[in-house]
Amino acid sequence: MLEVGYLHIDNPIAIISSHKHPETEVAAGLLLLDGFDLDDVSLQKMQESIESYNAVEKDALKTRAMGICATCSRDEPLLEAAKLASRNLCLLDLRLSKIRDPIRLLELIPRLKRCGVTLSLRIRPEDLSNELLEKLQESELDIIHLDLRGLNGAGPKMVKKAKDCRGPVVMALADIGEFDDARVLMAMGADVVSLRGADPEFAQWLSLAMKEYDSISGWGNAPKHICAGGDLRGLAFCCPPVKHCAVLGALKKAGMTPEEFVARKLALARGTPLEKGEGTCFGSLVWCCKASKMCYLREAAMQKIGLSDREYMELKKKLAEDLLRPSC
Repeated sequence: MLEVGYLHIDNPIAIISSHKHPETEVAAGLLLLDGFDLDDVSLQKMQESIESYNAVEKDALKTRAMGICATCSRDEPLLEAAKLASRNLCLLDLRLSKIRDPIRLLELIPRLKRCGVTLSLRIRPEDLSNELLEKLQESELDIIHLDLRGLNGAGPKMVKKAKDCRGPVVMALADIGEFDDARVLMAMGADVVSLRGADPEFAQWLSLAMKEYDSISGWGNAPKHICAGGDLRGLAFCCPPVKHCAVLGALKKAGMTPEEFVARKLALARGTPLEKGEGTCFGSLVWCCKASKMCYLREAAMQKIGLSDREYMELKKKLAEDLLRPSC
């Protein structure tokens, strides 16, 4: 379950669908109704679409999260859309097609947030300079929705870049053809993967598969190890920095000295099963790698204390969250 503002997303797959023909049958965690250009479409039509969708969901006994995708050349209709989305507990996914001026965008975000809305910004990498990314991470934006379609191998790198800034939740819109396409994006830091124009049967299968994977693994978007190119959450799996390796660069990016890193991890493990680990390389599971990586020392230590792979990964997920939290 992902909590973002007032949204409760119980599945890491989102479906972007035309508001005229919404994909109501797909068991995704989030449905985004697209196509609301408020220069041409009225707010009344937006409200009617939400009510129509909610009626279908109620009949099917579903409680899926919903969002509306909107753009406009003027600010006032977007502010009214934000109020409407807030009243209906919908995500407002702001599209940049008619909001090209970064100054206007950065001024608009806090005005929209004052309407009480949970806010997402859909943006292409070519529109996302390092300066704008930094400012967006410091803004009140809830979700940065990266449109990675057509980027192929560059997509995961963009996800990692956004995740390492430790700002809004990351949603990745990409060309997904199989389970591993989604899993790779999530392993690089995507909290949600969104699909547009996907075959409904495939989207249904992927939604159910990702939900089951998250349930079984304990951490559905667990990162790669730092030494394998993972984002900063991978510090949860790192050894103490006793030699020159990739962890040193990651710690510099995270704003931690090696000494602070060691002290924080030990403090966060105290009183939890991660504190244990007799027989492992450094005597504590807090320094051990992912459950998916074979290690007979870690596995023996976990078996000794009755810790399952899922429980272990849930603990590592919390460790990563606490380790990267500024107040830690």
